Amino acid sequence: MKKVIALVLLLASVSSFAATVKITSFNYVRTSNDTFHSPLAELCGVVEGQTAVPTFVSIKVDPGTNNVASYNTLGDANGKFCMAVITYRGRAEVSITGETLTTEALVK
Repeated sequence: MKKVIALVLLLASVSSFAATVKITSFNYVRTSNDTFHSPLAELCGVVEGQTAVPTFVSIKVDPGTNNVASYNTLGDANGKFCMAVITYRGRAEVSITGETLTTEALVK
């Protein structure tokens, strides 16, 4: 019984050290010459609790549609990343490569 309790505590402590990703901004890029809305957007975020540098970040733009786009980028030593993406629906999902948790955002 003591071994089971120790194993549960160990698993809980290891999972608490898992890295998480947070989207800090997701905005359309606009210029004064835009007669039509351009689908170009900038997505920025930060990886918290990273254990390795660089951290590989996967980005899926317009998930759940027929035009899903996949992007990959690297988080710097502070975990920060930015990426220019094309979005027609204004939605994105970000995850750390190899992790199952994702973070969603809507374009502003």
